[in-house]
Amino acid sequence: MLYENKNTMYWQDEIAASNGNMRRLWRTLKGVLSDHGGEDVSVNTPHDFPTFFKDKVESVRLSTSTTPSYDVPHRMVPTSDEWTAVSVDEVDKLLGSALCKTCQLDPAPTWLVKELRALLSPFFTLLFNKSLESGIFPSEFKKAVVRPLLKNGLDASQKQTYRPVSNLSFLSKLLERIVQRRLQTILDGNGLMPSTESAYRQFHSTETAILKVYNDPLLAADEGQVSALCLLDLTAAFDTVDHYLLLLRLERQFGLHGSVLQWFRSYLSDRSF
Repeated sequence: MLYENKNTMYWQDEIAASNGNMRRLWRTLKGVLSDHGGEDVSVNTPHDFPTFFKDKVESVRLSTSTTPSYDVPHRMVPTSDEWTAVSVDEVDKLLGSALCKTCQLDPAPTWLVKELRALLSPFFTLLFNKSLESGIFPSEFKKAVVRPLLKNGLDASQKQTYRPVSNLSFLSKLLERIVQRRLQTILDGNGLMPSTESAYRQFHSTETAILKVYNDPLLAADEGQVSALCLLDLTAAFDTVDHYLLLLRLERQFGLHGSVLQWFRSYLSDRSF
């Protein structure tokens, strides 16, 4: 009863605080509904989804197994071998701005962690700094709950019409955000990001990508030139990334060394779902 009352009071306060801010209001409502499964349609799906998703990735890898190995060239870039330490204030702000999404792997609901962030932030800061200093991503953070979600408008009876969505623990996502910020600083500070990259960058999105694709042919047409557009839709693109090749590129082309590179090596290894 106490938990239910606190939960109700928290969401009432969040909705009240969203007054006049429609974006925050919709994010709050999404947080309220997320505990009930929302778009999850995996309840009545077969139990062989894990095998299907694993076999799909293996088949893609097998189809490219004869491709010659890529020798990643070295690039003269500044090196980064230590992470910048995390501050209590940084963790407190991240907790305050985080969405109230809770995974079943979490020992406590996210709204409660956010409410007690003044008390918990120092302990989380100690944990995160230990991870960055040692180059070790905690093994408990490497677990994911994968739910098969049906793609819009497709046949629910076919397994290939589902996409796997990983739900991760709240603290693991918080640590990922901390590392992402530091990595982005390294990439932007050394000019290592392609100028036309739109994904996972501040002030960039699918909108900026579409504007680029639309604008360039128009400019070319004004000068009497002919444009050709090549679009690639890669199946299981993220799931089939070669981790060894990725780490080699981070080292040789992005200058990551020491505990920084070791952290990514730990992050990518021994994961389970």
